[in-house]
Amino acid sequence: AMSAPTYSACEVVFAVGSLSASSVSWIVYGHHGLIAATIVVVGLCLVGDLVEVLRWSGRSELPMDTSSLPQGPVLPVQWYIASLVIETAALLVQLICGWTILCGMLLVFLFGGCGVLLHLRYYSGRLQENARTMLPILAVLAIVLAMVLTAPAHGRGYRSFNAKNHLSALLWLIFAGFAGTAAAQAFFTIMHVVPKSSYNERTSLVNTTRGVP
Repeated sequence: AMSAPTYSACEVVFAVGSLSASSVSWIVYGHHGLIAATIVVVGLCLVGDLVEVLRWSGRSELPMDTSSLPQGPVLPVQWYIASLVIETAALLVQLICGWTILCGMLLVFLFGGCGVLLHLRYYSGRLQENARTMLPILAVLAIVLAMVLTAPAHGRGYRSFNAKNHLSALLWLIFAGFAGTAAAQAFFTIMHVVPKSSYNERTSLVNTTRGVP
């Protein structure tokens, strides 16, 4: 029997492609290449969130998902709007103000805090299976961390937070990640978001339904 896939092909392509392009950008252009890579990757995520917001304007009940991969819960439109705001703010503070640490903190708050909690706790599989859905998030985090930690410690991006070295910047990013986790948990509790039911149960239900005339 064919084993169930453990990774989504699209997620693998996104992760490998973004990391490869970012590595080339860093080798060729240095820190500025990583800034450009971060803008492109976050821009793609922003477009995806915008699509979700637009879909909600005319959304009806979604078809049942029979994929063998862990699936995420149904999220309220406020989640996507908040993600849009944070992603846009992160890009603006980097592009306009050059505040690299603040940009990194916003993105780690969203992807490293909110995103990790969402995938690990609210997806439909077991912990190990849910962790395999995090390839895109880990790729974005790796690019963001590289962008922040390769920035000159004497530049505007660090002076804005009075950070004197890369260790201080890393501590700010870790703090943002924990803050994102707490904020996401509060949001899910207030909005009554519940973990997605087990995909094995959904597949069984679909197979049973198909047998009913």
